Amino acid sequence: MAYEIKEKIKICQKLRFNHIEVGIDNLEDWNYLYQNKDELIKNDISIGIHMPMELNTCDPIKMANEFWLDYFHENYKKGKILNVRYYNLHLGYGLKNKVKNNRIGYLNNTINFLLKLLNNIDDVGIYIENTYSKNGDLINLGNKASDFEYLFKNVTQYNLGFCYDTGHNLINKDDYLNRLSDNIRLVHLSDNDGSEDLHLGFSENGLLTKKDIEEILEIKNNKYLVFEMNTKYLNESFDLYKKISKK
Repeated sequence: MAYEIKEKIKICQKLRFNHIEVGIDNLEDWNYLYQNKDELIKNDISIGIHMPMELNTCDPIKMANEFWLDYFHENYKKGKILNVRYYNLHLGYGLKNKVKNNRIGYLNNTINFLLKLLNNIDDVGIYIENTYSKNGDLINLGNKASDFEYLFKNVTQYNLGFCYDTGHNLINKDDYLNRLSDNIRLVHLSDNDGSEDLHLGFSENGLLTKKDIEEILEIKNNKYLVFEMNTKYLNESFDLYKKISKK
C-alpha cells in the first residue's frame, strides 16, 4: 500500500529490485508517493498501480460505471507526475444470480468501460487480472480464462494486457498460461493453501511448484514480475526464484 512505500524502497535497495506495484485506494494516497519521488528516482524504481478491489468495471448501474471511469482518470492524472508504467484492475463483481443469468452482459459492461478508458489513454499499460470467487451473494468476474478470451477478442488496443496472479489461480484454477500467454504483461507471484489468498512466499513444498515458476519465466511478452507476498517471505522466495531462473 502507498503508506508503506518507504519500507518497500529499502527492500528494493537490499534485494536490487527495480519495480514496486502500489495499492491506491484514495486519491490522497498519492501524497505518500510524491513525498518519496526523489528516492524512487535515485534508486531507479519504476511504479505500477494496483487499483482498489471496489472498482467495478462491469457495474450494470450506468451512473456508477461512469463514476469509476472518472475515478480512474483522476488517478491517471496524478500518476503522470511519477511516470507510472501501468494500472492493474480487477474486472469487478455482481449479484450471483444476475451474473449467472447474464455473464456476457456483465463482460460487455467491462468491454464498454475498457474502450472508453483506452480511448484517452495510450501511454501506459492497462492490465486486467484474474481473480477468484467463492460463490457468495456477490461473485467476481474474471475467475475464468474464457472471460479474458472474450475481452481480448473485443478490445484489441495494444496497451491492454493480462495480469496473471498465481495465488488467485490456486484458488480458482484455469489454464491461463496457455490460453492467454500472448496477452500476459504482468505476473503476481505468491502461494497459499488453495482456499484463502494468504500471500505466502513460495518454497520447495508449496502449492506453487518449481514447474509453475519455470513456466512463468518462459512467458515471452511479460514485462513485470511482482512478488506479491508478505515481506517476511521475500528473502526465501527470492533465493528459490534465483535458483530456478539460473536453470
